[in-house]
Amino acid sequence: MSVRSMQIRVNPVYLTAKTAVCLMEKAGIPGAAKIARALALEDKALLPKMTDAETILGNALVVEAKYRTMCRLIEASGIKTVVDLPCGYTPKAMYMTEHARNFVGLDLPIVVQEVEPIIRPLVSKAAEASFRGVDATNYPSLKAALHDVSGPLCIATEGMMMYFSEEEADTVIANIQTLLREYGGCWITPDPEYALQFCGTFQAVFGEESLAKLMATKETAQDQSAVASFGNSFLVEPAAIPATKARANALLAKHGLKAEMVNLGEQLPELSLYKQLASDQIRRFKEAMRNCHYWLITLDEKKGLEDTARHREEYPFGLQYTLNEKILHLSLCGRLDTISAPELLIMWEKVNIGGSIEGVRIDCTRLEYISSAGIRLLLKIQESCSSPIVFFRANEKVKEILQQKGLGKMDEN
Repeated sequence: MSVRSMQIRVNPVYLTAKTAVCLMEKAGIPGAAKIARALALEDKALLPKMTDAETILGNALVVEAKYRTMCRLIEASGIKTVVDLPCGYTPKAMYMTEHARNFVGLDLPIVVQEVEPIIRPLVSKAAEASFRGVDATNYPSLKAALHDVSGPLCIATEGMMMYFSEEEADTVIANIQTLLREYGGCWITPDPEYALQFCGTFQAVFGEESLAKLMATKETAQDQSAVASFGNSFLVEPAAIPATKARANALLAKHGLKAEMVNLGEQLPELSLYKQLASDQIRRFKEAMRNCHYWLITLDEKKGLEDTARHREEYPFGLQYTLNEKILHLSLCGRLDTISAPELLIMWEKVNIGGSIEGVRIDCTRLEYISSAGIRLLLKIQESCSSPIVFFRANEKVKEILQQKGLGKMDEN
């Protein structure tokens, strides 16, 4: 089994990025059709729950509005180095280099390996675009990816934060704060109010039919990402806007950040998809977007710029194992995340021939962190065993993550 196939299995969320470029193609965004053809993408494979053209149109409208508005806000920042996290398969590198920006695309290694050879020939100034594999929860990977980049940075985060658990969202915000503290610049994201934009768009365009179409959209995203629910403290909930917006701002403040609310309706450019809508649909859509904001996030100098303890020197990932009477004894070191999980999966499938392993004991003495990718893999391993995975000597953070997921059992000895 290839490393790439292992990456696919532990990182299914990358499929959402392929869906996005399909929707961009439908919206007529320049460059999207070339990328989609190079990837040999098919709507039927990527949009299985979106069974009607209207649901696809609604999603394409959201995607086009986000892409074009984000490009406008990035340009308005005046910052010449754009860090797109995640960069996905979009043509943003082409747009930004054509508009005198240096572009650094950061994404899962599986995405970068596939997208770089496709987009690089399409970029007019190839020397000003680069692509690097990272895990957004892994600060050393972010730092290494930006080792040759000078600030200030315009960090653009579009379509990522909703896929994180509470712990992961907190970690990513801390990582971005550290980057802004080191390089300067700003962070622009529509993610806190993504649900408001979806709900407002579908309600404006489809009225009473909007709920069913939104559910089809949510089911597609959940199937592709292997995320059971979209929820963390950074996200604004349509049913409790003031309270959850305050919660998100408090989370930013905790990390020494502040947000300026940029009204989407005031920044929204003309969209290609308007030609597929009636005039009253366009009017309602524009009105609805005035209730949505993109967040322009910067350091709050009044809060001070203290470093965060989480960015201490970390152990590199490593694993050791032995087999004893159908029990796998495993020791993990470092971080079990997007980057390292494929290595554990390769080992597991090597030793679990014919489903022979009945139980797993994992020594967590030097295991520092587990991301969603690591949790997904441990759950797969758990499903193959007749008894729960036993974790022992776990630190408090790892123990908290495992207990939140109800995974295995703890041995305090």
